[in-house]
Amino acid sequence: MRKSEGGENGQAHALLNAAEELFTERGFYGTSVTDITERAGTSVGALYYHFGSKNGVYHALWSRYMDAQSGRTREAVTLLRAAGVTDGRRLFLAGTRAYLTSAWHHSGLVRMVSDGDAPAGFAGVARRFSQEWARQNTKLLQVSDPLADRALSSIVTGSIGGIAREVADCETLEDADALIAKAIEIYGSLLGVPPVRDTEPDTAGSGLRFADAQRAAADGDGPHPR
Repeated sequence: MRKSEGGENGQAHALLNAAEELFTERGFYGTSVTDITERAGTSVGALYYHFGSKNGVYHALWSRYMDAQSGRTREAVTLLRAAGVTDGRRLFLAGTRAYLTSAWHHSGLVRMVSDGDAPAGFAGVARRFSQEWARQNTKLLQVSDPLADRALSSIVTGSIGGIAREVADCETLEDADALIAKAIEIYGSLLGVPPVRDTEPDTAGSGLRFADAQRAAADGDGPHPR
């Protein structure tokens, strides 16, 4: 992104929203710069001014999506910490639940990227995002030794993209929630975390039960609802 790197203005925001709609409807290569600007109600010059190219629009869309995902997962972890949860594995599960829930709300974008409908060179960008995600998860998943931490983080982080793709295929939020719950259950089993019970008490005197906090962490629509 060029001119709007410090934050989207109204015109850049309209271009990104139009591009997200069109890319998910027609595909990246099936969408032209003119298609985007006509839907956004702006000029071709505006797109090049803000993003440099159609490729730049795609990269900006992915960056916006990942920034939103990072925000959702941070909120989830912060909420559970406020409820007195210190176990990094539980914090990881809450963040993963929030990430997957948000993926459903961005289902078109998730399908597009997962299926390889992207400009040349984008795979390297996505890989760097994944590496950073794995690095952050390793901090939470302090299990037994450095090698175990790295292996476990790689296993769970590497599989999240696949689960997100399956979530994106769900027809309803209820179906997505059921799939996400099963994925969290499996991750919890792999990490050795007992399942959360609705009756689990407030552990920090915060008035918020852990199960309630975990659900609240994943509640709410993504920035661009389906």
